Amino acid sequence: MVTTSGFSNTPVTRFLILSSIGTSILASVLDIKHLLPVKPTPHLWPWLQFSRLLTFQVAYTSSAELLFSVALLYQFRVLERLWGSRKYASFLIVCFWLNVLLLPVGTLSLKVLSFGVYNYIPPGLTAVVFAALSAWADEIPRLYRYKIVTTSPTDEQSSPPGLVLSDKSTTYLLAAQLALSQFPYQLLPAALGWTIGSAWMGELLPGGLGRWRIPSWMVGESSSRKERGQYEGLRRRLEEEGSSADGMRNVSDNVASVPESRRGFGRQILGYFTGS
Repeated sequence: MVTTSGFSNTPVTRFLILSSIGTSILASVLDIKHLLPVKPTPHLWPWLQFSRLLTFQVAYTSSAELLFSVALLYQFRVLERLWGSRKYASFLIVCFWLNVLLLPVGTLSLKVLSFGVYNYIPPGLTAVVFAALSAWADEIPRLYRYKIVTTSPTDEQSSPPGLVLSDKSTTYLLAAQLALSQFPYQLLPAALGWTIGSAWMGELLPGGLGRWRIPSWMVGESSSRKERGQYEGLRRRLEEEGSSADGMRNVSDNVASVPESRRGFGRQILGYFTGS
């Protein structure tokens, strides 16, 4: 199930990828890409355009960033299969809103430290992607490792020097390209997203945000009450079948023990040695 190709059993990933592509294309066609980035000065002050904080993550303005983001989200679909759609969607929503709150604060802090030079929040789901990358790195094990030999091996070298990589290295390479795009402005969302994802995995978020879940109907799952009723009915049926099987086994044992008790003492001793 984890290694299944395509979007099988991953409705949240499919919706996230298609919506990200659709909104990015729509922003380009309507020529509204200039409305997506956020500059604390003047957008937040003095223009008070706080609505930009709710919309800057809905689309990318760069096709390269969109490509890297979609490729990574498609790779992280194994998390949805591992956790279930409800838990994965809850994780993404928590990361989205924490990014809305914390990224402007971090940008303002860097703006003060850089004497006004750092004054830009790039659009896109970079922080959410890196939060999922943190969870993916923690949950999904490495399958294999390989080495790229950099020099010709000699007889004296049992193991020639080279670069050791794994099956997860290409994913990290895509993430590095996404973080280094629009340098240095994508570094802060990437670092913040990784921190949020690590805190969620370690259950370090305040207010029990790591245990919060969206309603099950939002991802097409049945309610917990209905599931409990189904499991309770299955449990009762298994108990009834188990008790019936035990009763039949006891009857068979009693029937088998009747001839044994009717055998004479001599026959019982003889049967002990002959196995009859």
